[in-house]
Amino acid sequence: MKRNTKIAIVAIAVPAVVAVFLMSLFVVWKTNDEIFRPFRSFSVTVVNQSDYDLVSVETGILSSDASGHAVESGAKRTFAKTIKAGDEKVISPKLSLSGEGGIYLKYTDSRGETVQKTVCSYTESASGSSTITIQNDRVDVKENCS
Repeated sequence: MKRNTKIAIVAIAVPAVVAVFLMSLFVVWKTNDEIFRPFRSFSVTVVNQSDYDLVSVETGILSSDASGHAVESGAKRTFAKTIKAGDEKVISPKLSLSGEGGIYLKYTDSRGETVQKTVCSYTESASGSSTITIQNDRVDVKENCS
């Protein structure tokens, strides 16, 4: 085989192998959610098991004031769509913070009742995930944030 032919084969094969590797890495990143979720920006899964639609959902950063009380900081995001009774939605609010803090979720249902819960009690990087399950008589939060 001539030297030029070998060089041409290598010049075609190497980019093809790299492309296949990168596509495989992308598929693994997207399909193995539980493995990579702690390294992604924070997301919260809202499971609405109540009898009422959630007409407003807000997420934001909690920080401590001088006396150590948790207070809302200016960083907050509103989810613009209604979450119907029985539905489940994943919200990725694109929050950022400097230092330590927490993340809250505040929702208002179709009756006008507003509830605020901490969905990540401690984070330094607003990454990972949480699940909030809303029922008529209680709200459960499962944290997996970092």
